[in-house]
Amino acid sequence: MKSLFSIHEGEFLVGDHITRKRRAYDVWVPAKDSGVDLLVTRKDRRGRPVALQAKFSRSFKIDVSLGEEARGWFTLKPAKIRASTADIWVFVVVTWKHKEHYLLIPTAELQKLLPRSHGGIWHLYLTIMKGKDDRYKCYQTRGLRKAEKRALAENPPKDKKRDLSRWMDRWDLLD
Repeated sequence: MKSLFSIHEGEFLVGDHITRKRRAYDVWVPAKDSGVDLLVTRKDRRGRPVALQAKFSRSFKIDVSLGEEARGWFTLKPAKIRASTADIWVFVVVTWKHKEHYLLIPTAELQKLLPRSHGGIWHLYLTIMKGKDDRYKCYQTRGLRKAEKRALAENPPKDKKRDLSRWMDRWDLLD
């Protein structure tokens, strides 16, 4: 018998996180693939539902000397991002030690981050580092050399398209 539907790891991790840690919400899985992976509603039924698109990456080789904790790689189609009906895109990066990092970016903001030239595919490398203040930082590190990555660990980049730290664990966007 063929399954009616299935969810991938990213969708599962996002849904599980919300149901365990954000108890004011319910999570729903659409029966049809329409570009929305999860629908989130408030238990008290106030406000409108929030549509989420979830993306998942296991961590790739990290450079601990740079303060890296995780590095995820996402292959995205800009045309899908532009046409997205999701309210928020959630990027999940899981470390080798099974720690989960979440980046929640409103679709309109993600569209602003799209590179001008991409050849139909956007390779997004998200590197998670622990900052001097012990808060996690997230940077788009595709195309950076080791010295440039080291500079990120010292000082946040001036390029706002590289510094995505403001979107780390932004679960408040569900409100």
